[in-house]
Amino acid sequence: MNINIPRKFKNILFIICYCSLFINFWSSALSQESSLRISEPVDSVIADLKTYIHHRMFEADVPGLAITLIRDNKIAWTEGFGVANRITRRPIESGTVFEVASISKVITAYIALRLIDQGTLSIDEPINQYLNDLWLPSSEYSDNITIRHLLSHSSGLGDDILFMKKDIYFEPGSEFLYSGVGFLYLQEVIEQVTQKSLEEMADQLVFQPLGICNSSFINQSRVMTQMANGHMHYTLPLLSFLIPFCLIFLITIVITQIVYRIIVGTWKLSKVLLISISILTFILTIILLSLIIGAVFPNLVLVSVICALTFIAIMLMSYFIIKLLLLRFNLLKQKRNLRVAISTILMIIVFIVLVKITNVINGPVFKNYANVMSSNGSLRSSAHDLAAFLIELSKSRCLSKNIAAQIDSAQISINDDFSWGLGIGIQHSSNGDALWQNGVSFAFRSVMVIYPRIGHGVVVLTNSESGLQVAYDIAELALGGKARWKSF
Repeated sequence: MNINIPRKFKNILFIICYCSLFINFWSSALSQESSLRISEPVDSVIADLKTYIHHRMFEADVPGLAITLIRDNKIAWTEGFGVANRITRRPIESGTVFEVASISKVITAYIALRLIDQGTLSIDEPINQYLNDLWLPSSEYSDNITIRHLLSHSSGLGDDILFMKKDIYFEPGSEFLYSGVGFLYLQEVIEQVTQKSLEEMADQLVFQPLGICNSSFINQSRVMTQMANGHMHYTLPLLSFLIPFCLIFLITIVITQIVYRIIVGTWKLSKVLLISISILTFILTIILLSLIIGAVFPNLVLVSVICALTFIAIMLMSYFIIKLLLLRFNLLKQKRNLRVAISTILMIIVFIVLVKITNVINGPVFKNYANVMSSNGSLRSSAHDLAAFLIELSKSRCLSKNIAAQIDSAQISINDDFSWGLGIGIQHSSNGDALWQNGVSFAFRSVMVIYPRIGHGVVVLTNSESGLQVAYDIAELALGGKARWKSF
């Protein structure tokens, strides 16, 4: 049967079909990923990177960076850029050491895998059987957690390291939840079973077998002498001191005024008493910061104190300068209220300007000499060392075939683009799977990535809080393909 369709409807159908084809074409084109740079000559890739790294570091105000490129499971190139410290101008070298934060977890996971290979641990047995003293409080799921769950961040434990919250939020193995607490649990198991520290086990099972010589979970002098200083904007250290200082000062003033009123009979405190309260508050703030973060980050406590002292000194100097200038104006000599109002407004302006300046300055932070050993983030390492470790993950010489094959196999699915393997993240793409992990600490940012099937990888370490996106962009340029881990 012939159906006669009016001409105007034919035109509409034609337009719809054309638009549909056009949209499908462009969506297909946009969804295609660029290929990996494995077929390009290494020298060409290196030349691109050298030009781009200098530009990108300057653009993002990153003082120093180290990179190591891996081709065919071999180190093809390693080099340092910029400075380890903006004040001393010491240059970054290929062996310069950085804080690598959460990359510590991947090393810890590998130690656990070596112990599983040796029969010391079991990957799928309840992990609490290895402990003399229970580390987790008794709960519905506390007896079900295995090493596989801990390595794949599917144990149900959370990431509240500051307050060490050990709640289990879901049935182990059922969901993904990135967990620093889980890796501290794993460290406890490793140390109790082996009767050795995490550092000793890392040296025995990772560093020595792989020829890694510039890495440590503790502040060994051979490592610390080669370490870069982290860099950060000073707003956070300043506010981390000023906020508790102001709170403690206000509480102390209120209590003191009540007591003063009862004893002396007046609310007005003497200048000597106000100065004494200020000094006491300063000391109490230092003690408070030391108790909260001092054990792990004593360098940040020191930076906070120096920032606060500098800030207070400038504010006091500004106050006296403003007071002297206002007193020079005869019209304001007899108008105390007006003089107080103007000086208050000017001091607020000085305060705002100083805070703004601290947000502009990207300066060095003291090296962290805390001897806290943590699977969660205390590792110091170089780009060259981490590249040697990535090669081991890609083409293992020390692990059995059975365990090595599971490292890059999805243990828990996150979404279409990501899953987690045995201790390291997995990015899925048309170019194949890539193993990756980033590192984020107060003043360092880093990333390491490798495509294990072809041994194509890169390590990028920076000594700046503004270096994460820089590291991501450089890694993406070095490897080619799509860096989906940039938006993880």
